[in-house]
Amino acid sequence: MKRLNTRMIAANVSVSNNTFETGLNNNDLVIGPTGSGKTGGYVVPNLANPSGSMVVSDTKGQLKGLFEESLLEKGYDIYTIDFVNPDRSEGYNPLQYIRRTKSGRLVEKDIKSLATCIMPCLDTHEPFWEKAGTRYISMIIGYVLESLPEDEQTMSSVCEMHRAFLSGSGKNMIREFSLMNRDSYTGKKFREIIATQEASKMWSSIYEMGSEALDPFDYAEFENVFNKPKSYDLRNLGKKKTVLFLNTSDNDPTFDIFTNIFHTQLLQQLIAEADNHKDGRLKVPVRIILDDFAASAKLPDFSRTISIIRSRNIEVSIVLQSKTQLDALYGSFEAASILNNCDHILYLGGHDLNTAEFMSEHMDEPVNEILDLPKDKAILITHGSRSMIVDKIPPYSYKDSREVQNER
Repeated sequence: MKRLNTRMIAANVSVSNNTFETGLNNNDLVIGPTGSGKTGGYVVPNLANPSGSMVVSDTKGQLKGLFEESLLEKGYDIYTIDFVNPDRSEGYNPLQYIRRTKSGRLVEKDIKSLATCIMPCLDTHEPFWEKAGTRYISMIIGYVLESLPEDEQTMSSVCEMHRAFLSGSGKNMIREFSLMNRDSYTGKKFREIIATQEASKMWSSIYEMGSEALDPFDYAEFENVFNKPKSYDLRNLGKKKTVLFLNTSDNDPTFDIFTNIFHTQLLQQLIAEADNHKDGRLKVPVRIILDDFAASAKLPDFSRTISIIRSRNIEVSIVLQSKTQLDALYGSFEAASILNNCDHILYLGGHDLNTAEFMSEHMDEPVNEILDLPKDKAILITHGSRSMIVDKIPPYSYKDSREVQNER
């Protein structure tokens, strides 16, 4: 049987990836607690039968070992960015993805996006401190990009410049650079900071916050990732069939910041790459599997981003433990927007009441029926179709085939 352009959702249920035929987007939301089959019953079958490029979280570092041989046989390139074993990782330099305009000026929104990931604004009631910290980190990033040689434009240089700024020597360097380059991004931010710094003694606390936010990038073991002379170009995912494994820790949240920055920049780069094409689409579709999506800091503007990626051949699979997680991190309004932009929702069971109530409304079934869903069953919500109970794909029981009895 001819290999179909589909992805596996449940046992004997596959979904076409041709959005022109289905009229649906290819974004999936997979909800289920630990042990419910999110990885073994969703991620694994789709790695066994890939379509286009994929970016896959590999928290235990096992998926690459399982699929490397078969993916190579299918003509895939394989790369790993490894934040658990950095010595085995491809290079990844976040500063590499700060774009420049045709005139050579830095794209300011890229710097702000990176600085916001480094120091996210979590306190919505008292955002001054974090916003000021973001402005400070933006200035340091701008200085590194505008004044240092290209081979020194790394996160290590950002950390070194931060330390120099605290000691006073860095402040003098940036002041001198700003006087000579008044129209530079660095100069603009420096003048903003100096104006408020002289009027307030609170900056010592803001510098301390900056030290804490930059600390993960200062670990010697990550130099092999952030300072590698040659880094993998994320834009290549949309040019050639590739699987990029992202190895992160599932028990240490210290370095979740790396994952958030990576996914934010990945989406930015793929959108920009698609926009460079006449048809506005990537040559090779890219699916990004966002595992433990609501377990760390939120991705900036994600509710808007997910609404614009369909036309660009970019797809996401959002994997989380409960709807409550999503609401808590993004707020009910943004969480609803994210849900509404996933035309396929797969519920693998669990005891979260908020999630069960959401599924109950879609299934028109009592909440207790949802909570009592058998462990080998799941609920599939497809936009424009009646929700239904389906059989889960037994974890790790994948077959290297797209021959399914019921193609939807």
